[in-house]
Amino acid sequence: MTIAACYLSSEGVVLGADSTSTMFVQGPGPNAGGNDHHYNFAQKIFQIGESSTLAMTMWGLGSLGETSYRTLIAQFADDLSGHPASALSEVADRWSTLYWGAYTSQYGPAIQRVQDLHGQATRTPEEDVELILLQQNLSGGFCIGGYCLPSRRPEAYEIVFEPSQSGPQPPQSLRIGNAKFWGCPNIMNRLLFGVDLGLLFDISKSPHWTGSPTDLLNLAAPYRLAQPFDLPIREAIDWVHTSIYTTSQAMKFSHLAPVCGGPVEVAVITTDRPFRWVRHKKLDAGIAHGGLTHV
Repeated sequence: MTIAACYLSSEGVVLGADSTSTMFVQGPGPNAGGNDHHYNFAQKIFQIGESSTLAMTMWGLGSLGETSYRTLIAQFADDLSGHPASALSEVADRWSTLYWGAYTSQYGPAIQRVQDLHGQATRTPEEDVELILLQQNLSGGFCIGGYCLPSRRPEAYEIVFEPSQSGPQPPQSLRIGNAKFWGCPNIMNRLLFGVDLGLLFDISKSPHWTGSPTDLLNLAAPYRLAQPFDLPIREAIDWVHTSIYTTSQAMKFSHLAPVCGGPVEVAVITTDRPFRWVRHKKLDAGIAHGGLTHV
């Protein structure tokens, strides 16, 4: 799991993410079982190419088998270098297509199993559990942000994938002035909306609630924390960092597994500068237990 964020400002794009990755470690022997292990120095924000004005963050599925996202993004950057894109929307479309091909190649049988289960008129309880686990383990997404010269208009696009899709989904553009959170965003939803959105859904479906879903949303609306529109870039950086750190700490001290944590990484692409790290782990962070560079 992850907490990833993007804030699209008129001054640029801010990307943030935690550093925890969760991996299942199989015990010795065919029947030994295993456990989830949480590693706190993963990288989830990547510049796309050298000295570029493009970057992405990610959440959900952590890799494509033996092909890392780092490798796939580097190959994508090579392709963009040889065949430049004229707009960020084209970059997002090309990444969506490239990733879907790699995703279906690696997980084809599991994806087919999900689609077969979805197509069944009825499922056993065991099949329901299997479907839920496959959906959870094979879903995720990316946010690509920046701009393509000669335009300096900042943009960001959300790209999601999950195994019941029939093909790559069209990237969705983000609006200037709004933060978007992915992965484990429920802490931020509770902060911003005054209540967990899952709780609102459960109440609306409960026999104890006799009003409409709109009535329930209207009751909760006054407890929202309104935000200013289009923050200055340094305030946007602060907001993204605060969001990632708050979520990680809330998970750390909760009863839930620590699926978010580790150093907070933040990067920015401003309309007058290419990609820059705001906070980034050194390569020896795992040895030094958390040294961050401030650049």
